Amino acid sequence: MNTSTRSTKGQALGLLIIIAAAGLMASGAACSSGDSPTGTGGSGGGAGGNAGTTGTAGTTGTGGSSGPFVNAGQCGERGNAMVNATTYDGYTEFFIVGEAGLGSDVCTVRFTAKRVANAAPPAGCPSCNWAHLVELTNPTVMVNEGGACDANDGVPAIDAAGRIQLTGNRSGRGFSLTSGHGDALLKYSDAMKMWIGVGRANWDEGASSLSYNISNGNCMYGR
Repeated sequence: MNTSTRSTKGQALGLLIIIAAAGLMASGAACSSGDSPTGTGGSGGGAGGNAGTTGTAGTTGTGGSSGPFVNAGQCGERGNAMVNATTYDGYTEFFIVGEAGLGSDVCTVRFTAKRVANAAPPAGCPSCNWAHLVELTNPTVMVNEGGACDANDGVPAIDAAGRIQLTGNRSGRGFSLTSGHGDALLKYSDAMKMWIGVGRANWDEGASSLSYNISNGNCMYGR
């Protein structure tokens, strides 16, 4: 082989090496380019995780669904009056007893309770010894420890707005020695259109004296 032939083959081999090297570089660049989106995707996944953490923290706000009042009590109604066939003159108290009913009054709201003159009670109480249409007036807050009267879920409401609503309320009240287990205070339900027994009461016919103390059940009060 002469010198010219060897030179030509050397040039050809060099060209092949250059082409091969260029191909390897192009392949490496393509691989690097393909890896970058994967890295970006990984960052996106991290951002998604952070969003989930924020959502979990938000659920702690549902703790408020337990209600705004924090103390257990017992709500009810009691009263005393001079009562006979033509008279009902006394008072009614709505109250809350603290310590789930085992303590003393934390709220007492007293109303004057008096027969409405020249007004017949609702009919339909044949077992009643007497029945009157009674009106509540002159609300007076007798006890209000820690604002219990103004923050409670008692029924009827006895906060400031509730006291206004109860003032002037008129309802049928009666007494029966034979209703249910006897000695029962009855009230007329406008919703049910009938007389219903609301609890035990004591009436001394000779002294025309009525007294009652009726629990309406558990309630919550205070913040």
